[in-house]
Amino acid sequence: MNKKYLLPYGDALREFLNDSGIVKSDLRAIIRRRGVFVAVEEKASYVPILVRTGITPLELIELNANLKVREANPKRQTQSIKCETNSANLMTAIPAGYKINDVVKKEFSNYKLLGNPSFKSVENDLNHIELDFSVERYDYTQSWNKNTSQFSGKVKFRKKDETLDINISLSHTSEETKEVANKIAADVIKKLKKVGCVKSSEKTKKIRFKDFTNTNRVKFLQELSRKQLNQELYFKDTEDIGFCPDASMDFPDEISWMQEKVRNLVIQGKQLHSTFFIKNKALHKHIKMHKIEASYSFDFSEYSGTCVISFEFPDFITKDSADAELLIRVNGVRFKENKTGITQSKMKEILLSQLEESKLALYKEHSN
Repeated sequence: MNKKYLLPYGDALREFLNDSGIVKSDLRAIIRRRGVFVAVEEKASYVPILVRTGITPLELIELNANLKVREANPKRQTQSIKCETNSANLMTAIPAGYKINDVVKKEFSNYKLLGNPSFKSVENDLNHIELDFSVERYDYTQSWNKNTSQFSGKVKFRKKDETLDINISLSHTSEETKEVANKIAADVIKKLKKVGCVKSSEKTKKIRFKDFTNTNRVKFLQELSRKQLNQELYFKDTEDIGFCPDASMDFPDEISWMQEKVRNLVIQGKQLHSTFFIKNKALHKHIKMHKIEASYSFDFSEYSGTCVISFEFPDFITKDSADAELLIRVNGVRFKENKTGITQSKMKEILLSQLEESKLALYKEHSN
């Protein structure tokens, strides 16, 4: 019998409810619908009640849906490569019968590609193509509800007539989809080189931490988070800043207290773009900024609301790598109006697409 159709109870239910992806508000909503209120509104107060009373099939579906939304948060990376003038369109460069499964096949893998995804043109533009894919991951060391998980990803290639760049967008929701997206992008670039769209000597450019001076990295992240080229996304506030002092330099008096004491500093609050770390430009060459998170409002014809977007070089902190790539993710979406019933996941993809042009333009302006 398939476990996903069974209601968990006892220890299995307790383990499920304690999952970090299920938050206090999820459990509180269920409890309050039952007319139950607790004195201390903490997740630890709700879990024992639900373990004792059990959950209904509809409540399980609701919790699983919330958990999946949090797990499947799309993240966007961008690459670019120079193409030849008068080269064939991108769709023509993809050979007929191109088998993605052969490209991403990996021996002893814990995941598999679902179906037979293929490239399609976007709005009938043969120089703007994309491929959507899904993978199923197996992990039998996890609890009953996590033996298998599905994650989605997207690879998009776009060549504009006014430039000689092919822009490559990689969207992923897990490490597995990130690996698959990078494999597909690398293989397509090989195909483009083979048919003469791209010179064999050309290398893919990525937005890396090391591509900026300390000063220009602050400018890049600050302008990327605050100055948008599209009119549907509006900056509201800077809520999170992460940076490290540059230990290779002597510190000015204003931040001398950080010398040999602070390795990484994360500041959370309001109007952080007006703090002295940002306003005092003389300090910028002394700090290695790796993250800015800001809040926004968005206003399209059929949906509007608010969101939080993070711009960061995560591998700079976790792996101490100067090769860390820029990663952009939408951390939260709240709809004020949603006439078409668009999902949060799709809305996040639309918002990430809003940042593409400004990201590439600012990279060219501020990179070394």
